[in-house]
Amino acid sequence: MKYIIIFSVISYLIGSINPALIISKKLYGTDLRTQGSGNAGATNALRVHGKKVGSAVLAFDFFKAFSIVLIAKCFVSFGNAPYVSVLFSGFFVQLGHSFPVFFSFKGGKGVACAAGAATALFPLTALILIAIFAVIVLISKKVSIGSLITAGVYPLIVSLFSSENRYFNFIFAASCAALIIIRHLPNIVRILDGNEKNII
Repeated sequence: MKYIIIFSVISYLIGSINPALIISKKLYGTDLRTQGSGNAGATNALRVHGKKVGSAVLAFDFFKAFSIVLIAKCFVSFGNAPYVSVLFSGFFVQLGHSFPVFFSFKGGKGVACAAGAATALFPLTALILIAIFAVIVLISKKVSIGSLITAGVYPLIVSLFSSENRYFNFIFAASCAALIIIRHLPNIVRILDGNEKNII
């Protein structure tokens, strides 16, 4: 239990470090949440500040989740940590990104974080999901549609490719997917109204 609590807290705090908001404030003197779509993530950083900033934010969000989950996996493999502590780590880093304690609990959508955690946990599943996401975005020109559809199939693909801990992996993936969908509720409304913006 102590490993679950420790990794949950540390992962949440790391997830709460939001590069989109930090870069926007330090380099441009603005709050990204008041510009563009109002989202504190890579897509909005791309729209507002350009490709370099968008790419940097995407990479940071991905690797902060990937790194903390990988560390948790090491404690499972070489220590006494239970397997589920890795799953808690993956969920809480995404939760911290979406509702960051350092930024009034107003963060990003958590897609890049979810991808980073999935890559550390389920490499094959992550490759499939990234491919699905890329194809949908290329066709629709909308990151939100790619994110929502990919989140929807995430638990199913994880369950399909899990030879061990299938139940726990499914619950984890479903929880991460639900968090992404909840954070995309405004996007869903805009999609239904035909007002959702293209990626660029």
